[in-house]
Amino acid sequence: MLTGVLYGVGVGPGDSLLITEKGKNALSASTAVCVPKSKAERESVALTVARPFLPAGVVVVELLFPMTHNEEELSAHWTEAAHKVAALLAEHQAVSFLTIGDPFLYSTFGYLLQYLRQACPEARVEVIPGVSSFNAAAALLQIPLVEKNERLAVVPVPLSFAEFSGLAQYVDTIVFLKVSAAYEQTLDMLAKSGFAGDTYLVSRCGGDDEFWTNDPFSLRGQDVDYLSLLIVKRRKR
Repeated sequence: MLTGVLYGVGVGPGDSLLITEKGKNALSASTAVCVPKSKAERESVALTVARPFLPAGVVVVELLFPMTHNEEELSAHWTEAAHKVAALLAEHQAVSFLTIGDPFLYSTFGYLLQYLRQACPEARVEVIPGVSSFNAAAALLQIPLVEKNERLAVVPVPLSFAEFSGLAQYVDTIVFLKVSAAYEQTLDMLAKSGFAGDTYLVSRCGGDDEFWTNDPFSLRGQDVDYLSLLIVKRRKR
């Protein structure tokens, strides 16, 4: 029988001070935390951000999810993760699942919740929103994402030129997430489209190694951090 509650906690983009008070309370009450990781050796940014608010002796459980498009393999990992979380909920009064940014914005938490609902429909879950990376980036840059009746699109990379062209007809600002997956391709697409007016790259927003530039084209040929995004404003006519 499950006795604990699972908190899906958005810890924000990388600054511990941006975790909400509700998030801090959930973390401090949790005696176990789950950390999604794509590689066994990669350090968890979410855990680093949350650590100041975790109690001493907290149990840290890494849930490994491979970077693959193989649906069968992914489903097997999600099923295993759901059963691990269910086992923790049987032992602990409070368990937190940590996620960078917000739990329902391109996050692993949505998948985990889906599989947990299937494996253990009786599981108690509370979702605590977090500051998204592009909201924090806009604050860092001190630029509005949209004003008046402007429209905003948030899209993951890679994106084909045809997809971009169709989208660009209807929006004024585009946020490209996960740009390291196709950085050069994205820059080429922007240059070809004529859409871009003001273009900014922000990496590791809120972290000690935070970086931003208003000339992302100057970084061609360089490695771009995984936790990077582009904010692109339509060229004013």
